Amino acid sequence: MTSSAYRTLSRVISVLPVIVAAVLLAQGGAHAQRADDDAALVVPAFQLPVPCGQRWTTSTHSGHASQFMLDMISVSGATSGTPALASAAGTVVTSAFFSDAGNTVVIDHGGGWVTRYLHLASRAVGVGTAVSQGQQIGAVGNTGSATTGAHLHFEQRLNGAVVQPVVDGHAVPVTWSYYQHVETSNNCDGGGTPDRYWVDTFADGPGYSTPGGTRTGTLLRGTNYVYCRAWGPLVQSGSSFNHWWLKTDLDSGSPWQNQWVSAYYLARWGNDQAKDNNGNDIPDCT
Repeated sequence: MTSSAYRTLSRVISVLPVIVAAVLLAQGGAHAQRADDDAALVVPAFQLPVPCGQRWTTSTHSGHASQFMLDMISVSGATSGTPALASAAGTVVTSAFFSDAGNTVVIDHGGGWVTRYLHLASRAVGVGTAVSQGQQIGAVGNTGSATTGAHLHFEQRLNGAVVQPVVDGHAVPVTWSYYQHVETSNNCDGGGTPDRYWVDTFADGPGYSTPGGTRTGTLLRGTNYVYCRAWGPLVQSGSSFNHWWLKTDLDSGSPWQNQWVSAYYLARWGNDQAKDNNGNDIPDCT
């Protein structure tokens, strides 16, 4: 072998470890990137963050840092005080009051996915709470300096960036004023428990230990969940009446869980009817 050939071969041998290391690093990086991409592709089955069957109009405005930030107000009922629900299952990573955003809840859904809920009237969960889809995390309100009326500010984020929200399998279009687009909530699992049914009540309803029994507390006017129904003592005012009673959890009282309120207070239905907001008969208690 000539000295020139030997020098050439030596240079090739000397750079081989660098080349091999670079290839291995690139392969490892590719695997890591694919893993990250795969995680991001697993999109949670997001739903609208308000009770099942309700209709809400969505919009953005020029003051938002991203056009994909949603402001939501109710079309078919009161906005303020409506339960704000987890859009998907996850873990609460923020539950705090901020001067501009007001009462704020942030949920981490894994894979880089996060949802944010701003301007809440109240918060029902703390940091570290594991929430199921449809679980109440607060109530819609008008808190913080960056709001001029009751609404729910809602965001979906991927790896820190605001993305166009997807609910019930479709993207929510970007609109710049209310009533250009309306969404109907299919967030119907009632916080992960199939025995909850969402109803609207037109007035505060007295709660009882049994249908017509001992008074224990109050169910506030608005959108509430109930578990089941039972036939019981008549409640009547004028020509309006109802024999059905609904098992529910009261907003105040002792005890407040698994108490009874007359279906007379349902806002959408007539005499001796006990249906949820979708028009389905609430099942009988067993």
